[in-house]
Parts: sequence; C-alpha cells; structure tokens
Amino acid sequence: MEKEYFDLEYLKETLNICVFPDNLFPDMFLLDYEKNQVYLSKGTAGVLEEEDNCVQGRMSVEELESYFSTASRCVFQQDVMRIREGKTKRTDSHLNLVKKGHNTNLLLVMTALEKPGYILGVIHINIDLTHEYSRQLEDTIRQLKQAENINNLILEGSTDYIYHLDVVNNICTFSPKAMEVLPLENNTFSNAMDRLLSFIVPEDRGIFLESFAPFLTGKSRYHKAEYRVMTKQGNIMWIKCQGKGLHDENGNPLMIAGSLIDITAQKETDKKISDMLWYDMMTGLKNRYCFEQEMKEYLKDPDARGSVLCIDIHNFKVFNEIFGHSFANKILVEFSKIINLYISNNLGIYRLEGDEFLVHLKESTQEEILEKLAPFQMYLSKERVLDGHVLFIRANIGVAIYPDNGRTAEDLMKNANTALLMRPKSERHQTVFFRSESLDRLNKKYYLDSVLRQDMADNMKNFRLVYQPIIEKKGDKFVWHGAEALLRYNNPKFSDFNQSELIEALEYSDMIITVGRWVIKQAVKECAYWHKMGCPICVNVNISAQQVSDKGVVAFIQNCCQEAGLDPKWLVCELTETSLINNFEIAGQFCRELMSIGTGVALDDFGTGYSSLNYLKSLPITHLKVDRAYVQNLIREPYNQIILKCLYDLSKTLGLQICVEGIDTEETLNKVLEMEEPLMQGFYFDKPLEAETFRKDIINHCASAK
Repeated sequence: MEKEYFDLEYLKETLNICVFPDNLFPDMFLLDYEKNQVYLSKGTAGVLEEEDNCVQGRMSVEELESYFSTASRCVFQQDVMRIREGKTKRTDSHLNLVKKGHNTNLLLVMTALEKPGYILGVIHINIDLTHEYSRQLEDTIRQLKQAENINNLILEGSTDYIYHLDVVNNICTFSPKAMEVLPLENNTFSNAMDRLLSFIVPEDRGIFLESFAPFLTGKSRYHKAEYRVMTKQGNIMWIKCQGKGLHDENGNPLMIAGSLIDITAQKETDKKISDMLWYDMMTGLKNRYCFEQEMKEYLKDPDARGSVLCIDIHNFKVFNEIFGHSFANKILVEFSKIINLYISNNLGIYRLEGDEFLVHLKESTQEEILEKLAPFQMYLSKERVLDGHVLFIRANIGVAIYPDNGRTAEDLMKNANTALLMRPKSERHQTVFFRSESLDRLNKKYYLDSVLRQDMADNMKNFRLVYQPIIEKKGDKFVWHGAEALLRYNNPKFSDFNQSELIEALEYSDMIITVGRWVIKQAVKECAYWHKMGCPICVNVNISAQQVSDKGVVAFIQNCCQEAGLDPKWLVCELTETSLINNFEIAGQFCRELMSIGTGVALDDFGTGYSSLNYLKSLPITHLKVDRAYVQNLIREPYNQIILKCLYDLSKTLGLQICVEGIDTEETLNKVLEMEEPLMQGFYFDKPLEAETFRKDIINHCASAK
C-alpha cells in the first residue's frame, strides 16, 4: 500500500467500491483473507494503540486477533469463517478488546464485499455495554436456576424421544415418552450399545453402526440416520435419529445427546409417491418409467439377448363403450393377473396406458417366444365370467427381439408396438414379429388414415358400394335371391391399395362407425330402388364389432328403412366372429333388437371361430353363411363334404337359411347341390357388380325367375 493507513478512498480508487460517507465510520479495517492481511484505518489503529506501542496500517490476521480476549478471539474467527463459507454476508458481535490488562467492550460489524476475498470491518467503541451485559448476566443466572425444571418439562412434553448416551460408561437414558413405545424396562440402562441394537430391525443395524462410526472415531460431532425399530407393541416403526456429541482433547467420544423422531407416516407417504413413480396404481404392475430404467440397465451388457412384447386386449374399446370405464378397469386388472400367471419366469411385466402392456422376456428366437406364449394363448381361448358377464378376453401381441430390432428401451417399445399395429385383421389374436418393412407399412397406414378422413369429410368421396348376387335354385333355374353390399374405396394416391387394408384402417381408427352407417343407408336406398323396379330381393350388409357396440345403430337402421320406404325384413345384417366374440350378452341383445324390427341376422364365416356352435346356442339368428374354407377343395376333401352336409342338416333342423360362399367352379356347384338347395354365392355366378351394372342385370334375372 502506498498509504500508511487504510481509508475509504482506498476502497473507492483501488477496489472500485463505493461505501459510506468518509466521516461516518472512521474506525474500519479491510481483511484480505486470501493474503491473510488486515489493513487498518487510522482510527482503528488508534483504538488498538497503547502508550508504549505504535500500530502500523497493515498486519496479519493473527496479529489483529491477539488484541482480543480468548473468548472474543474465537467469536471473531467464527464470524470470519461464516462469511468466507458464504453462510452469511454480515456479522454483528460484541467483543472484548484487551488494553492494559483491562477489557474494553466494542461492537464489531463485518460484511463481505462484492470483490471476492475481502471483508470490511467497522468498530463501534463509543457504546457503553456494561449495563446491557449486566442485565444479560442476571437473565442468564435466572434462566440457569430454572434450567432443571424447564428441561423436565421439555422431556415430558416433547413428541420426540430424547436420549443421552454416556459413551465412556456405556449408559443410556431416554425421556419418559420413549418408554411408551420402545421395548425398555427402564429409561436408564447400562450395556447401552447392545441394548440399542437389540430393538433395531436386524436388516437396519448396519445402517445404524455405519452412521454412528464417524462420531465414535472423532471425525464428526454429529450423528444422523434413519432406520427401523421394533416397538413394544410388536410393530415396526421408522425413526429419524439425530444427535450431537462431545469428544475429549484426543478426539475420543465422551457423550452424545439427541432425539428419535417417528417418521413412519412420512415413509409411508414417500413409498406411495415412489410407487406412483414406478408402478401402475390400478394393476400393481410396473409402469413405463420403470420399464425404461430397467431396460437401460439391462442393455448395458453388450451381449444381452431377449425380446419385448407389446400386448393389448382385442377390441378393448367395445368393453369400454358397452360396460363403461369401471367394468373395463376390472378387465384390465383381470388381464394383468392372467399375464402374470401364464407368462411366467419373465424379466418384467409393465402396464403403459389404456390396455397396452409390455412383457420383457429372456427368450430371443421366434420358436422360443411362441412356445413361451402357448399356455397364455390357450388360456385366453376360453370364455370367462366376470361380474356375471360371459365374455372372451383376447390378446394381440407384437414382438421386438433385441439386439436385432433395437438396442434401446425406446426403440424396442416402438418396434414391438409397430408390429402390433401392423397385425393383419386376418391374424387376430395372433403374435406378430417386427420386420423392418413394417415401418413402411405403418407410415402408409397413417397416411391412409389421413386421406380417408379427408374423403369422408368430402361427402364420402372415393367410397362406393358394389353388390354380389346371392343365388337360390328354383326348379331348374338359378335366380337372384338377394345381394351382399360390399364396400369399395378407390383413390389414385393408393395404386397398390387393397380392400382388406381399407377395413383394417377403418376399424383401427374408429371411422368404421361413420362409414358403417353410410353403408347401411346406401344399401337400404339401393334395395328400395330394386323393389321399385319390380325386383323384390333382399340386401345383406356386414356389421363390424364396433357397430355392435354402437347403441343407436338399430334405431338408425329402422329410420333408414322408413325414409327409403323399405320393409326391414328385406335387410340382412351379417355378423362375423369378430363382431360377437367379446361379449355374448351385448351381441345377443343386438340380434334381438334387429329381429324385433324384422331385420334378418346372418352368422357369417361360420365354422372357423373358437365357439361357432356356442353362437348357434346362444344367439338369435335367421341365416347361416358357411365360410369358404369348407367349400375350397370340396371335391378333393371328403372331410369338408361331411362338415358341409352336417352344417346343412343342422341349419335345417334349427330353421335357419344357409348360404354357402366361395362357389367359384361348376364342380363345386354340383357338389353343393347334392345337399338339396341352399343359398349360394361365388364367382361362378357373378363377381361383385357396380350398382349401375347390377340394376341392368337385375331386370333380366327377375324376368327369368317368373
């Protein structure tokens, strides 16, 4: 320093710090704790001077401390340390300055400056603290006299369990409150450490000993830990233990005192919060976050092999719409139990949202995975009763195998879901494995969804109906009994588009409800037109699973018939197994409502499902359409001939009209006719015809039938 003594100008010019007016605090010092130097103002130097010594403007921190009493020196050191560690920006302390063997009271205010490494101190020496100190001393003495009573009141009234452990003599004392909970005969006992460990839950004793070790070895004055203890009532209680102790000059522990706090309720709350983070509250299964974290750890092994299954419940939306969310939730819980039972020895089962589940398997080949799933699929082929409702719960499964189909949790989950989404409708309830080309198909599927919605909004643009005749034999003539209305969609944007993709896209996106109603309305209007032309034949329309759950569809059908002037008896609704399999009750009610307005009900694709005969027993129907699988190779397959004859006899016994599909050749026709004269449908008679063509042809057929 150029100047002998420090002043405010130094702060302004050298440190660029603006402080108080020069004449306000003349007794100051600047402490540079990086250099361990103290710079004194002239006023401060005068405070420290005695007759036989002259204090210079700069000294070490230790030299400054030497002017204070022993107790004041400790206070000063603690204040400096607190400012340096950032625990406070300012301190106010009453200190004793030793001059000529006498103590002089002063108030020392210190504050951290914005420039790092500096503390500004201001000394107030013109304050008479004697009276204040005397008053404080009297108060302290009075408080000390009451200390024992106060201590007893604290011990008795505290909700915590207060303890004092004499480490030297191994004696522990607890507050009376602890006696009500802890398994203690007396609140003071010897052999303390053994006794304490005896009521700590064995699995948590290591936690206690490890946390207590720093205090015992002199490394810390504090002890903090959370562990479980066995209560006097035989329950387990979580406690938070915290205490502070004393050591001798060699660092050996002398005693420690503190409290035990009951945190059982807090731990239960923490567990609930943790469960919400890691588990699905409804099913108890792990959730998406848990899957991501566990897969991240598992896939760290470069040699890891396995598979991820994305599983959903077939037509789960039907359950939701028909029975409501409460019952649908019960189905989810039931389904999660089935997965747990029948896909055993797995690496993890997780519920994402809705009816979507993930299963992590160690199996990594298609053969192994299918074998693993066999019991699960077999069990799901059975009907079950839940809350009095008879229903089928089917599973759709998409599989991604790692490392081939992904090396991250996100990729595996996405690819397993892609396989699930690309499941063809013809493979319902089946297991589909991810292939790279599935991504292209999925992109096409989403694009198709967008275009379909645009065309629907544009007055059903690019949609139309075609009609395939249903034939009956009268004498030696084949006449038109009716026609099946079939949906077609043609858009130049999809040159390779097929009709099965259309139905799949409509069902997947729920557009089938709107399109299905449009089909019904158009078919009814067309049939009414045929009648006006003098050709009274019926029209068949296909009903999807979603339409069965469409509560207003029967009333809609009745209104369409009224508007078109067509008797509902000329309409036949064809239902497939997909339409019926979820719940017999709903399907049965739907069929009864249709028949109540006079509409016919046909069971389509009969003979291919899980419980076709059960449908005949349980459902009110008027027509039976035999699946083409029994007609193909009819000439070369005697078994098919037997089945077909049995079905014809069965329908005749039950009073049902039977229609045989898939008659494409004359040989097949002749074989079918051996069963007398069923209704028939197939390319041998006609392919599906455009509406205009059908109208032209219908005149000739109606004329020939007379």
